[in-house]
Amino acid sequence: MKELIVGIIQGITEFLPVSSSGHLVLTQSILKISKPGIEFEIFLHFSTLLAVLIFFFKEIKNFARKENPKNHPLTLIIIGSIPAGVIGVLFKDKIELYFENTTYLPYFYLITTAMLFSTSLRKKAVRENITILDALIIGTAQAIAILPGVSRSGATISTALLLGILPEKAFSFSFLLSIPAIFGAMILDLKDANFSTLLSYAPAGTIAFLFGIASLYILKKTLKMNKLHYFGFYTLIVAILTFGLKL
Repeated sequence: MKELIVGIIQGITEFLPVSSSGHLVLTQSILKISKPGIEFEIFLHFSTLLAVLIFFFKEIKNFARKENPKNHPLTLIIIGSIPAGVIGVLFKDKIELYFENTTYLPYFYLITTAMLFSTSLRKKAVRENITILDALIIGTAQAIAILPGVSRSGATISTALLLGILPEKAFSFSFLLSIPAIFGAMILDLKDANFSTLLSYAPAGTIAFLFGIASLYILKKTLKMNKLHYFGFYTLIVAILTFGLKL
């Protein structure tokens, strides 16, 4: 039952700009659910990765096209992945401490809230092409989102929109950029996994996958309507409620 609850939360919040890691920390704190084991985390990573690969299959196929190396999607994704990779390796142990309790969680949720609300103030997006500098800036936003409560999709999409990039392009690049991060996290966990128990998490992983696909459709539609900042009201409420947990 614990795995199913976490799978549902992961599926709903992984792609929406509300921070899945923050919700999992809250769930563990409020419902007294212990942190999932390595094997379960691997299965969730796999379910998340599969959802992104299927949803963005058409964009991924375009990776094979010939293009100026400086503007090729793979080049931009590699450049954009550098900040999170460096911070993840150098500060892994310190970052993990923030997942142990809710002390700093409301402050991190306020960061997400500020990012989301800022998109309502941006000028009309006019650019489709993403430059290497854009990729590096968006990748830095993704690195900040390693912290629980800071939404990865919220940070990367908001940053892309503020750079003047079209919502559809911001949406696709954000999640294509997530592929190396998700895959890397899964690989890092494999060394400590017991493979004989992995299949037991298939039901929870399937739920996370299905809810993840639905969340991607919801977020894409929200961006088309230029309503991303609406999620900021939700994260603000979560931040206020989380402050209450500390009292």
